[in-house]
Amino acid sequence: MPRTAPAPILLLCLAALAGCAQFPELDAALTEEGRLAPEPELVDNAPLLAAAAAGTVDESTQVALQSRAAALEGRASGLAGPVLLPEERAEIDAAHSRLRGLTPLVAPDS
Repeated sequence: MPRTAPAPILLLCLAALAGCAQFPELDAALTEEGRLAPEPELVDNAPLLAAAAAGTVDESTQVALQSRAAALEGRASGLAGPVLLPEERAEIDAAHSRLRGLTPLVAPDS
């Protein structure tokens, strides 16, 4: 007769017991208004999915999206330059050189 593995059975039992756990903090967070509220109405999402699948964009939306894209591209090109001013970069390089002379523990140049 084959012997069953006790570990998987034990894990299954523990998972089943965890599903029966009570969460008083969660129950306390529910207001009386929430307890008395009606169940939410479930609606069919097929019309929403059909509209999304059709992917129709009217002309005014297309123009608005194109102008927004152009504005974002303009902002992106403005951000593409260097982050530091040349004087700031020179100051950092000078400090780096000073520190490299003080200790061999500073990371090597990459």
